[in-house]
Amino acid sequence: MAMITIVIANYQRHRDRLHLREQLVNGHKARNITQLQEEIIANLPPLRIPRLRHHRVTDWDPYFENADGQGINDPQNVTLHLGSTALLDCRVAMLSGKQVMWLRRNNDWASLLLLTLGNATHTSDSRYSVSFQYPNNWRLAISGVRREDHGVYVCQVNTHPPRMLVTNVTVLAPDIRIIDEARHELRDRYYKTGSGIELACVVRPSCPDSRVPYPVWRKNGETLPDHVNVYHINGSNEDVVTRLYIERAKKTDSGEYTCSVSQFSTTAVHIHVLNGEKQAAVHDQWNAACINYNAIVTEFCAVFVNFFFYMWQSYSL
Repeated sequence: MAMITIVIANYQRHRDRLHLREQLVNGHKARNITQLQEEIIANLPPLRIPRLRHHRVTDWDPYFENADGQGINDPQNVTLHLGSTALLDCRVAMLSGKQVMWLRRNNDWASLLLLTLGNATHTSDSRYSVSFQYPNNWRLAISGVRREDHGVYVCQVNTHPPRMLVTNVTVLAPDIRIIDEARHELRDRYYKTGSGIELACVVRPSCPDSRVPYPVWRKNGETLPDHVNVYHINGSNEDVVTRLYIERAKKTDSGEYTCSVSQFSTTAVHIHVLNGEKQAAVHDQWNAACINYNAIVTEFCAVFVNFFFYMWQSYSL
């Protein structure tokens, strides 16, 4: 278009030149030809080259779009269920040979973990993979979603500056706890031989209307011994409660007891069953610690009283 405009402008200038030359020749036949040419050139209007309008480069840069082909820039929100397979979409239009990469943000934006680049995976976690879905979707897949998979994921195109599409991932996982008779959450618990052990595993669904299966108890990763009883009861609200009961505890009942809802949501408690001698040793150590603590407090109080008495005497004098 610009070349056509220039040609037309030059053609118009040529016509003006011929017309002006004819006028000058007819009016000044006696003049020298060289002087005539100089006068023609001097009286011609300047050649105007039209200003070219360049298309903005950014109009042809890659951009993100949704499944309906509409451009998007705002962060996307995705909710996943524990143990499911996550599929995070990143549709890039007008890619034009650029590279697409997936990153995960850690605690701050300055710390980004590279997951994929193009079709290649750049993380040691085999649960991550990327596949291209025709025509322009660079989809990130996360198999076996865990609690720790929640957070911010970034699909980035290596333009200058980089273009990014942020996806906020929320993982729905049931709250699972092991509690004692007083409803205190446990991590370690000590019993003496012959006493009864009663624990409760309480599971609360992540959504009010969702259902969760009864949790499964295990000891040291294996099936519970036959003398360990498990029974289900109705919890408050929508809680699911499974109780574990050992009538007369033995030293062999010591170990790690886990309560799990599928393999992705597990909590554990360490049970220690002590005989009389070990229990007495623990009791003696506790008493010794208490005695040492009391001695320190007594000594501190004595120093404080002496200091106060000395100051009082100095003030009296």
